[in-house]
Amino acid sequence: MKKYEPKEIRNIVLVGQRGVGKTSLGEAFLFQSKVNTRMCSVDEETSTFDFEPEEQKRHSTIATATAWLEWNGRKINVLDAPGASDFLNDTRMAIEVADGALVLVGATDGVQVGTEKVWAFTEKAAIACAVLVTGMDKERANFAEAVKDVQETLTRRAVPVFLPIGQEAGFKGLVNLLEQKAYLFEDGKMTEGPVPADMEGAVATAMEAIMEVIAETDDALTDKYLEEGELSLDDIKGAFPGAVRNGKLIPILCGSSKKLIGIDTVLDFVNEFFPSPEQRKPFIAKDGDNMMEITVDRAKFSGLVFKSFTTDIGRVSIFRVVSGGIASDGNFNNVTQQKKERCGQLYVLRGKKRDNVEFLSPGDIGAVAKLKATFTGDTIVDESDNFIFEVAPAPVPVAVVAVHPKSKADEDKLGGKLNDIVQEEPSLKVWRDPETSEQLLGGMGQMQLDVVIEKLRRNKVEVETTLPRIPYRETITKKSPVTEGKHKKQSGGRGQFGVCFIELEPLPSDSPVEFEFVDKIFGGAIPKNWIPSVEKGIRNRMAKGVIAGHQVINVRVTLLDGKYHDVDSSDAAFQMAGSKGFQAAVKTAGAVLLEPIYNLLVTVPQDYMGAIMGDITSKRGRPLGSEQKGKMVTINAQVPLAEIQKYSADLESMTSGRGTFTMTFDHYERVPNEIADKIISSAKPEEEEE
Repeated sequence: MKKYEPKEIRNIVLVGQRGVGKTSLGEAFLFQSKVNTRMCSVDEETSTFDFEPEEQKRHSTIATATAWLEWNGRKINVLDAPGASDFLNDTRMAIEVADGALVLVGATDGVQVGTEKVWAFTEKAAIACAVLVTGMDKERANFAEAVKDVQETLTRRAVPVFLPIGQEAGFKGLVNLLEQKAYLFEDGKMTEGPVPADMEGAVATAMEAIMEVIAETDDALTDKYLEEGELSLDDIKGAFPGAVRNGKLIPILCGSSKKLIGIDTVLDFVNEFFPSPEQRKPFIAKDGDNMMEITVDRAKFSGLVFKSFTTDIGRVSIFRVVSGGIASDGNFNNVTQQKKERCGQLYVLRGKKRDNVEFLSPGDIGAVAKLKATFTGDTIVDESDNFIFEVAPAPVPVAVVAVHPKSKADEDKLGGKLNDIVQEEPSLKVWRDPETSEQLLGGMGQMQLDVVIEKLRRNKVEVETTLPRIPYRETITKKSPVTEGKHKKQSGGRGQFGVCFIELEPLPSDSPVEFEFVDKIFGGAIPKNWIPSVEKGIRNRMAKGVIAGHQVINVRVTLLDGKYHDVDSSDAAFQMAGSKGFQAAVKTAGAVLLEPIYNLLVTVPQDYMGAIMGDITSKRGRPLGSEQKGKMVTINAQVPLAEIQKYSADLESMTSGRGTFTMTFDHYERVPNEIADKIISSAKPEEEEE
């Protein structure tokens, strides 16, 4: 395979709303560049990019995939990123390693919430962008409305540089404003011609819009535009490449993947105007307390792993070579994991298809298999270095299920297989709840969790999922009378004997501790060495609960008196006495059930605000306020966890996928009596055994 220099490489990521046609555009690129001899299809399950069974089942991208092509002597690495909100962490990682983004906007639907989300990622990453209005051949396609939507919703810096010739079924080509030429397409073949006479007015208006944005990118051009009222085509062409690469101008293009209209011109545009690795902004890294800028011309190797997946040869790690280049059969340092790794055969990928390469140049994208301790998001560098690239932290899971293996064999395999899947996607989390011993799986939405379960089954691990058990708490509301805890047992030989007298009272809600033990024993009623035994028994009982099997909190226990026997008393006997006394005292102290209350931040288009507020109220929630930003509004509320365990699916349904939310624990509150009665009646907390 030819060795490409950094100036000959373009790394682009395709982003946009789910279903807008990103994968279809990638397939059109591969077909038009003659990588594929036929136009592969998502719907026919022949896509190069969507090769996972879970993607083929859904006809939707759920993981970033890469492919490379050559166009006019340059190598273009295409990253096809997911659009569904559950998988946007994958998209964010792909944007961080790309040099330019094609943001797809449907000609029929315009800017959607998914578009806004990925646009925010590109703005934060500060990479070059172009908007591609796709599906121009579809019924109801409207280029002008799509452009207006982009300018009003995303950025005023966006201006058309392509104008469509015809639309809907009549879409047949485009005018390239920079070239002042028309390009007509038939069966994927392009012919060049003059601008149609009936489009001269539209072209003049569009050129005026380009002039206004270009004039703002340079002081000299601003002065000239103000003095003369216009800029020459040479002025525009001279300033255009820099304006695109610096993000000061966002070109709007158009095309149709299905009819292969504009595919050539989009690839030409990427080649000419998107930055090479030499022209993109530096990667930011940290070495101890020192911040560093890593550019492509740094001599020593460094790279960032942005995706991994499992194939027939094991886990394949896809990475961007940030600097230095790397050869097969070498060594490197994984700084994130603080491990040394052996680099075997290097590959370049087209979906899951691997082509061997002996060297990857600075700025290129490639893959390596069977790394022992390298996962998505890891920094890999020369053995003499120890810096780590700054990568945005993975989002906190908003959807959680408990995972239960169906058999002992499944239980034995579950932990390893689940960890393998989670290591490929940092937005997934697996942990065991110490209170319930449930194995919990968290992610960004129900679809992502469903995909994990399907992957487990594909790996011969059968599981069932349930909602996690709510971590309720128990407490008391009043002082108890002095209560006896007595443990006495005689069975021949040495017996068991311990008696304690305790008193309970609630701790203030703002107490820094959840439990306080006060020893007021005097006169040796209980020997000092057994007083800790009483406390231990009480703590054990608190952990098990009294009225509903949940941990007891916010209680002060005062040990007042007791009895012991010289022979039969023991540590175990006083633990049992403490436990029994506590259990009996709680039942006389106005025991109540508490539930976890979460802060809920919901961001939705303003049109949905009323519906969301009403839904929060119906879930026993308290709206605390709202903040509007553009077309979106963020609602702040406090809601019981029991009511929002399925909120990911609820919000998806209410807003057609246009809403997002985060939730964080805030405090505990008393459960309403009618709900508490049901929880308590269905629970059977264990009684202390003799």
